[in-house]
Amino acid sequence: FAEVARMPFIDFTPGWAIRSAVDRAFRAAMVERVPAFEVNDIVAASELVRHDLGVCVIPESIAARFPDLALRRFVRNPPRWHVMVVRPRGETPPATAALLRHITPAAV
Repeated sequence: FAEVARMPFIDFTPGWAIRSAVDRAFRAAMVERVPAFEVNDIVAASELVRHDLGVCVIPESIAARFPDLALRRFVRNPPRWHVMVVRPRGETPPATAALLRHITPAAV
């Protein structure tokens, strides 16, 4: 984390899930970072990285969309966030019930 914090950092605007996860991860590592840029778009962030204006933390699920960028995984304490299933109250719709069957009790 300290190595990344010394580089120009491209961050997402507050309120984004990835921003919250990265904020928590840096706080847990007791490392302060100062964003050089704040963006509200993954493509904009990747363009800033592509033009060597900084580094950015992006979700692994999206990283494959940018094969020309060098990727490095966090070895310790990677940023994480929690997601939840939401549905209307009342009877569980069949599609929601099917999804819920695939979620393990440990993940709930």
